[in-house]
Amino acid sequence: MTTTLLCLAVFIVIGIMLNLAEHGRRKRKQQRQEHGLAVLRAGLDLMAAVQQHRGMSIAFLNGDASFRPKLMGKRQEIQNILNRIPPVLESTPELHPDRRSFAVIVDQWNEMLATSEGQVPETSFKQHTSLVRGIIHLMGDMGEHLGLLDGEGSTLARLSNALLLKLPLLLESIGQARALGSGYAAQGQCGAVGRIRLSFLEQRIRECFEGVHNASIENEAVSKKVDEFLLTLESRFIKTDAVDIAPAVFFQTATDAIDSCLALWRDVAQDTSTAVMSRG
Repeated sequence: MTTTLLCLAVFIVIGIMLNLAEHGRRKRKQQRQEHGLAVLRAGLDLMAAVQQHRGMSIAFLNGDASFRPKLMGKRQEIQNILNRIPPVLESTPELHPDRRSFAVIVDQWNEMLATSEGQVPETSFKQHTSLVRGIIHLMGDMGEHLGLLDGEGSTLARLSNALLLKLPLLLESIGQARALGSGYAAQGQCGAVGRIRLSFLEQRIRECFEGVHNASIENEAVSKKVDEFLLTLESRFIKTDAVDIAPAVFFQTATDAIDSCLALWRDVAQDTSTAVMSRG
C-alpha cells in the first residue's frame, strides 16, 4: 500500500513538473514572439522609408530639385532604422537565420547610395524596388521563424498573413505608383508606356486591397484614402495626355494613402500581439 501511494505521488509530481515545464515553454515562446514583433515593426518602418526615398529620388532625378533636402533627411532616417534591427535579431534565437538576409539588405542599400548621384530614374526605381522586395521577403521569413503563421485558419495565422503579406503588397503597389507618378509629374507628361505601367499598378492596388478586405481586415479611413489616390491616379495620369499635377502634391496624396495603410498595419500588429498572448 505504501509503495503504491509512493508511486502515485511520484507520478503526480512528474505530471506537475511536466505541466509546469510545458507552461514555461509556451510562455517563453510567447515572449520571443512578442519580442520578435518589434523587429517586424522596424522592418515595416524600413520598408516605408525606402519606399519614400524611392519616390523622392525619382522626382529629383526627373528634375524637381526641391526633393534633394528631403532625400538627405530620409537617408538619415533609414540609417537610424537599420541600426535598430541587429540587436533584436541577436536577442531572438528564432531570428538568427535572418541575420544574413538583413546583412544583404544593408549592403544593397549602401551600394545603391554609392551610385545614386546622376543615376537614370529607371535604374533608381529598379534598385529601390529590388530592395523593398528583399525587405518584404525578410519580414515574411521572420514571421515564419517566429511561428506566427502556425495553425492554418487560426485567428493568429489570419492576422499574420495580413501583417506579413497582404498589407505589405498593398503598400508596395501604392509605393511604386507614387514613385512613377512623381517622376511623370516632374516631367509634366506620362506617355503611353507610363499610362500602361500606372494602369497595371492601379489594377494591382485594387486586387491587393480586395485581398485585405477578404481577410476581414477592414477600415473605412483606409478605403477612403486609397480610393482618393486611385481617383487621382486615373484622372491626372491614366486618362489624360498632359500631367498638370505638381510632384509634391501627388507625392503627398499617395503618402496619405500609404500612411493610412501603415496605421492599419500597426492596428493589425496590435491584434496579432493580443492573439499571441492569448495562446497561452
